[in-house]
Amino acid sequence: MNKKVILIIICFIILIFILVYLGVNKLDRKQNNTIPSIINKEERDVNYDSTIKGNPTVTQENTTIQGIVEVKHNGYIYIFNGQHFGEYGLEMNEYTRTNIDDKKQKCIDYITSKEYDTNYIKEGDLLICKGDLIKYNSYVNDDFDTKDNEIIVLKEADFDKMKKEVLKAERNSKITVEEYFDKSSLDENNEIYLKYDIIDNGYKLPFALKFNFKDDIKISGKLEKGKKVKVQYKDLNEPLDRLELKAIEVLD
Repeated sequence: MNKKVILIIICFIILIFILVYLGVNKLDRKQNNTIPSIINKEERDVNYDSTIKGNPTVTQENTTIQGIVEVKHNGYIYIFNGQHFGEYGLEMNEYTRTNIDDKKQKCIDYITSKEYDTNYIKEGDLLICKGDLIKYNSYVNDDFDTKDNEIIVLKEADFDKMKKEVLKAERNSKITVEEYFDKSSLDENNEIYLKYDIIDNGYKLPFALKFNFKDDIKISGKLEKGKKVKVQYKDLNEPLDRLELKAIEVLD
């Protein structure tokens, strides 16, 4: 067999190998492109299909809930059982985490008592309402049926005004340590979450503030979760999220 024939056979074998290789890769790409689409469809169903609820485990009838609006979108209102500080959050027993269907219910302003519908509700407002709280045994959030009850809306700006009154001692409040993180071993500023209890018109309306500890803060006593404290601030004219502590004293 001469060299020319051998060369032709080798080229033919190489061509067959290339065609087989390309065919296998094409099949793999087709399969790989199909798998994410299936996963994404399942994820969309889980995240956006409100009919996927699982089985309700408990229905608390005629209960009063309250919480701060985190999301108002696409026909529902989601309230959180506490406050978020960027990526961090602090839960409080007084608040409820649940979804409320936006059915253009009657809303009453907490301060003025004027009537509106749910277009009046904005993210950051605090809602109070009586109805049925429906709890589920799955990963989804609970639901709240307002029934024919009105929704009381404490606007974010009005709530911030109440918070300022507490800080200026114009309104009584108990201050407790909710969380304290000692990061001195990491060469970072320590962090503390303080909870302020407001009682107004028969409602408990607590709020929390997060502070970073700096070297110039005067500390009296041992800071621990649940301890009642008295605090002083550097400049009360600063916005709530930029306040700095001047001194903190443990009372019990």
